[in-house]
Amino acid sequence: MDGINFEIDEDFLKLVIDQPHYLGWLMGKDKLTPLHSEWIKYCWDSNKPRALQAFRGGFKSTAIDTVGTVRNFLVHPNERVALIRKSYQDSCTIVSAVKQAMELPQIKKLFEVAHGFTPKATMAKEGKLRYNFKTTITPEVSFTAHGLESSLTGMHYDRIICDDIITLKDRISKAEREKTKEMVNEIATNIIDPGKGSIWIGTPWHKDDAWAEINKFADIAMYPLSANNFLGEEAAEQKRRTTTPFLYAANYELEIRRDETSLFSEPKMAEGWDYSKRSYAHIDCAYDGNHYCALTIISPLDNDDPAVAKKFQGIGFTYPGNCKAWANEVMRLCRKYKARFLLNETNPDKGYFANQMEKLGVRTKTYAEKENKHIKISTNLYEYWDDIYWSPDTDPEYLNQIIDYREGSEPDDAPDSCASLLREICKPNKSRSKALYSM
Repeated sequence: MDGINFEIDEDFLKLVIDQPHYLGWLMGKDKLTPLHSEWIKYCWDSNKPRALQAFRGGFKSTAIDTVGTVRNFLVHPNERVALIRKSYQDSCTIVSAVKQAMELPQIKKLFEVAHGFTPKATMAKEGKLRYNFKTTITPEVSFTAHGLESSLTGMHYDRIICDDIITLKDRISKAEREKTKEMVNEIATNIIDPGKGSIWIGTPWHKDDAWAEINKFADIAMYPLSANNFLGEEAAEQKRRTTTPFLYAANYELEIRRDETSLFSEPKMAEGWDYSKRSYAHIDCAYDGNHYCALTIISPLDNDDPAVAKKFQGIGFTYPGNCKAWANEVMRLCRKYKARFLLNETNPDKGYFANQMEKLGVRTKTYAEKENKHIKISTNLYEYWDDIYWSPDTDPEYLNQIIDYREGSEPDDAPDSCASLLREICKPNKSRSKALYSM
C-alpha cells in the first residue's frame, strides 16, 4: 500500500470510494490494480444493467463481488444486494468472504468514519448478511446468496450481481444453455426492481450461450487479456500451453472462434446412471507437467457383451495433479459405479499405479500401449462417440477435452482414456487383454 495515507479518515474514505482497489488492499487483496477500480465503478456506479466480460484469473469476483459489495455498504447502506452464481454454495463462499472482510479492524474503522458507528451484523448466517447500518425494514437483508436455480419469486432487490452463471456446462450441453437463458430472462424481467441496477460478469463459453440474451439489455465492457497484459507474459504463455486453443480464445481473448476441424460433436447427455449394468473403467495417469489424470467408466446398455453392444452409458472425471494423490478417489468411484476392473497403461510408471490400486482392493488390468494416440482416438472414440450417453455427473472438463480434441493439442487425457477403454471392451481382437467382458 505504498503511497496511501494509513490514517483512516474522511480523506482516506474518499480515496477508497474513488479508487476502490485501495479498499481491496485494505482487505488484504493486494493484487488488485487501478484496472479493478475501473471495473468496480463501471459495474456499481450505474442503475443501468452493466455487463463485464474479462479474462479468466483476473480477480473479477474478488473485485466486483467482495470489494464492490463492501464499497456499496459504505455508499448505499440501505441497498438490498443479491449475488447469484451457478451454484448456491459458490454464492455462499462470497458472502462468507464479505463477512470476514467486515470483521477486519481497519474496515470497521472505515465504516465508523463513514456512518459514525461501528458496523455490526444483526444477521449472519449461511448466505445472508444484515448490518446495523441498514435502517430500512424489508424482508430482504443487506446481502443474500442465491444459486441460479434458487426460487426468487417474490424477492426484490436494489441490485443483483450475476457472477459466472454461464460456465463450462453451458458449453457442453444445449439443455444447460437453454436453462441458463431462461433464468437470465427471468432475473432481468421479474426480479430486479424497476430502475435498479444489475451486474453480469464472466467469460463466454459458446456462441449460443446466454451472453446473447444479456447483450439485448445490458451494456457489455470487454477486457481481453491481450489488451492489458495483467498476468504477465510468462503466466499468459503457461495458459496457452495448458488450455485448448478454443478455450484460450474464449476465456482469455473473449472470442468464440468457429472451428471446422472438430472430430466430436456435442455430447449426448443421459438423465442419470443405470447401476444395474456391468461397467468397466480406465485411468490415464498423470505425474507431472501439463497433463490431467482422466478416469473413464463405461457400461453397455443393450447387451452384456460390450463387443456387440450398440448403446453405452459413460461417465468421466479429471484431476489436475499427481495420480498418486487421487488414488483413494479413484477407488471410491470404481466401487460406486461397480467397475469390474480398472484398466491401466503401464508405459508411464511400469505398473506402479496399478499395484497401488490393487492394494486398495481395486481389480486392475494392465497393458503396454503401442498404438499411435491420434489414430486410437480418431478411430475408436470417433466410431462410438454418438452411441455414448453421458451421465450428468460427468466432470465438464472431461467432456470439454474431448470436444476440443485436435491432433497434437493438449490436454488430451480424457479422449485418450475413453478411446483406450472403448478399444479394450468393444474390440477384443485389437485389445491387449483377452475377452475382458467375460471377467
